[in-house]
Amino acid sequence: MQHVMEVLLKTREVTRTRGRPRKGTERNEETLLEAALDAFAKHGFDKTSLRSIAAAANIDVALIAYRYGSKLELWKAVVERFSRETIASLTSLQVDHADVSTGSRLDLAIEQLIALACQRPQFPQFIVKELVKGEESEQVALLHSALTDPLRQILVPLIETAHREVGDPRFDANFAFFAAIGAMAMTLVTREQIARFVPAAGNDDQMRRRLVTVMRAILCS
Repeated sequence: MQHVMEVLLKTREVTRTRGRPRKGTERNEETLLEAALDAFAKHGFDKTSLRSIAAAANIDVALIAYRYGSKLELWKAVVERFSRETIASLTSLQVDHADVSTGSRLDLAIEQLIALACQRPQFPQFIVKELVKGEESEQVALLHSALTDPLRQILVPLIETAHREVGDPRFDANFAFFAAIGAMAMTLVTREQIARFVPAAGNDDQMRRRLVTVMRAILCS
């Protein structure tokens, strides 16, 4: 447990590798990253152009080249932004509730992760667009290093401890982690189709509650 808390505290202190934007440019960058997230989520990396992103953000395309240098670097910035927000939020949650049971902290982590994904539903679609290609790429490698593995470092030790506490040490926590994350992402990506058969999927609060139940079943049963 001490090792896990050290990892969480270390993650909490991670900052962006790029310099923060100058004062007065934060709003432009936020608008640009939102436009880039939308475009990459809808069309994927290969079919998205910097000009279309610039048009959606209502900025000159030259500013993207100046700030990021290339489409790939902008794509990386989108990943790093979501990863930074997600890991910081989960880390803070775990540190602030270090005195509660492992099962309770796992429940809190599940609820928070789903809340973050539902707040920015384009991101699960953004991820799925790359992973369903079934090929290794710089983008996939970055997703794993910047997001998947940090999430795994937080959640898998909690899952393993929770199952040891109930006498089930052979439970495959890593497999359960990937199954749960995959279920969450695909459910959010296909939400409109699911709502045709399950009306609750069309309601934000009910959707979140049902996702929490599903992820708990995968991770905790």
